[in-house]
Amino acid sequence: MYKRQVALSIFDHAKGIIGIEDNKPEAIKVMQAAVASEPDIEVKVLKTKYPQGGERQLIYATTGRAINSAMLPADAGCVVDNVDTVIAVYEAVILGKPVMDRIVTVTGQGIKNPQNFDVLSGTDMAELIEAAGGLTDNVSKVISGGPMMGFAMYSLDVPVIKGSSSLLVFQNDVVSKLEETACIRCGRCGEGCPSHLLPAKLASFAAKNDEAGFVKFDGMECVMCGSCSYVCPAKRPLTQQIKAMRSIVLANRRKK
Repeated sequence: MYKRQVALSIFDHAKGIIGIEDNKPEAIKVMQAAVASEPDIEVKVLKTKYPQGGERQLIYATTGRAINSAMLPADAGCVVDNVDTVIAVYEAVILGKPVMDRIVTVTGQGIKNPQNFDVLSGTDMAELIEAAGGLTDNVSKVISGGPMMGFAMYSLDVPVIKGSSSLLVFQNDVVSKLEETACIRCGRCGEGCPSHLLPAKLASFAAKNDEAGFVKFDGMECVMCGSCSYVCPAKRPLTQQIKAMRSIVLANRRKK
């Protein structure tokens, strides 16, 4: 509990909300008991859905306040921290310990003994795979991060950094085998978008390098969660196209 008190003490009259999805009833029960005597901290049970862990989604789900890409959580009177950050704040303030390690998950069909590791920053990813028993036969792809927002790695000789979270190793690269077809205007990408955008339209702007159209249709509000690509029956790489266009827009803005 002391860790959360340290985080709250940064701001006067701050209130803490611990968001836990409803598919974790044991965690909810334990945390509710832990904060029972803390008037400024509450546990809020959230619906299990993806993406729930993003700043915008968490702020809206817990407070009803909305922010966009031009705003920070502070503009809504909020500070969003994950468990790892809260612990890091406690260790820095109370113990004088800097962020030196990360918990990294190494898993997937291509790993012999999937497990979690608490490792020092700078540890080589290849060492983590070796510690997990090594690779199985016929490994086709390694992803750094989660299955929805992670990116493929071309080398395992990469250090663990403060943003590292997991390694996913696949025997079958299903995505590369999918054949892209023309958009059928089904609207599934729009229904699945947490930012209420039109991903198919934004991807079309990106394909044409139409920066003005992309910005006009709020392309910068995309949180790159991957939901649109996941539900697309035409197997279009919507998220990748939108992400590339966002990078171009941001780069051009920095030049001005």
